Amino acid sequence: MKKLYIFSIALIAISHSSCTKWLEEKPRSIVTTNQYYETAEDAAAAVNAIYAFVYSPYNKSGYDDLPASMLDIVSGQYINKSQSSITIDFYNLRYNSASPYLNTWWNSCYSGIEAANLAIANLPGIAMDEVVKNRLLGEANFLRAYFYYQLVNIFGDVPMKLTPTSTPADGLLSKTPVKDIYEQAIVPSLEAAETAGLPASPEGSGRVSTGAVKSLLAKVYLSMAGQPVNQADKYALAKQKAQEVINSNNFALFQSDANGSWFNKLNNPQFDNQVEHIFSINYTQSINDASHPVYFLPNEVKFLRNDYIQFGGFSPSDAFLGSYMSADLRGRNNQGFYYNSIEVDGTTYNFPWAIYKFMDPALLDVAPQSGKDFPLIRYADILLVFAEAQNQADGSPNADAYAALNAIRTRSGLPAASGLSPQAFTEEVWKQRYWELSAETKHWFDMVRTRKVWNGSTSSFVDLVGFVLPSGASFKAENLQFPIPLSETQINPLLK
Repeated sequence: MKKLYIFSIALIAISHSSCTKWLEEKPRSIVTTNQYYETAEDAAAAVNAIYAFVYSPYNKSGYDDLPASMLDIVSGQYINKSQSSITIDFYNLRYNSASPYLNTWWNSCYSGIEAANLAIANLPGIAMDEVVKNRLLGEANFLRAYFYYQLVNIFGDVPMKLTPTSTPADGLLSKTPVKDIYEQAIVPSLEAAETAGLPASPEGSGRVSTGAVKSLLAKVYLSMAGQPVNQADKYALAKQKAQEVINSNNFALFQSDANGSWFNKLNNPQFDNQVEHIFSINYTQSINDASHPVYFLPNEVKFLRNDYIQFGGFSPSDAFLGSYMSADLRGRNNQGFYYNSIEVDGTTYNFPWAIYKFMDPALLDVAPQSGKDFPLIRYADILLVFAEAQNQADGSPNADAYAALNAIRTRSGLPAASGLSPQAFTEEVWKQRYWELSAETKHWFDMVRTRKVWNGSTSSFVDLVGFVLPSGASFKAENLQFPIPLSETQINPLLK
């Protein structure tokens, strides 16, 4: 890992000033570890700082660059509209280890891990309210697990480090197998967070909750049951943890009512951190603005104010959009998850189908800034995790699995499913994951664990290796994981 660890205390001292909903402490000057971890205020600031590193891949890093987009653009479901040469390389599977997007993912995750390691090592020695301390330690453990979960799914085998860095040499580690990172870092960290006395739900703050911990555990176990770990016994654990989230009654799917349609609640900042949102990246307009609402504004027509820069991002391919059933409210239902027209000041603008999912209505009335949160874990995701895990663990879908699956289907305007074989049920869940979680950076994680990908042209799942993307590029075995950044392998030859 890079020499950035030398500056980890400075990062903790200053980084939390950028994240208003999550982070509220005032910046401090650079201090030593012994001086820093003394008070309850220090403990809160240290943990608050960890959250900042969740943001980096989801924030625009250049004129038309969004690192998180790489996880969707390689899935074969979208047409690139971005002018970024970096994004274009991923779209064409021409990326290499020098890609700035890979650097962003690597550096943000390992900086977050270092900040979490520092908090976990030093908070126990602070004299403060034990309940508050345990909650802060729970948040730090969750975030460390979250970062490692991103790393193993993006890069595969990576260095594992669970203690703070004291010298540059401490960061020169060899790669640890994915299985060991799951078993020694991710699961133990989440188990520690699960018993930390965290609030049951985000409670409007967006901070880590017990619901988020159990949800990530469910997703982790589902990943461990698939490639490359292949521990089929983990389906039962994924089922258990997802069911605990469901049975808690702390979360629910948004429904249409007098306050708006369910899909408009998903993109309306007024509903952030509410029942369907289990864990999200929190933004505040004009303070730390979200990138995704502006990134996805279609660039074919300038229907907004002159000072808007509309990047286009990526849009659904004809094959992907056409694979939605005609009755599905998420598909070609204008201003569902996608749109091809909008009315502004009495004028209707038409354009090719674009992603509406993150369209903040406030963008039509104010400057090109949005406080719309980005969903990292939604309740819809966990319902589908439960349905798949139960079917796999028990050999066939039971009534609870059908209830979870059909909650997604019926909300979308589709009839309830019934009478499916175990394999057909699994593939129905996978389809719903593609259709429900589109453009939320979830496709890649499913592709890694299943080694399958949705082919909208044939409405079937096909082998990932050999799949041809809309760009014409063919997915190869070498694309099953992204390369470790060149800047890291140059510093640390153990990573080669």
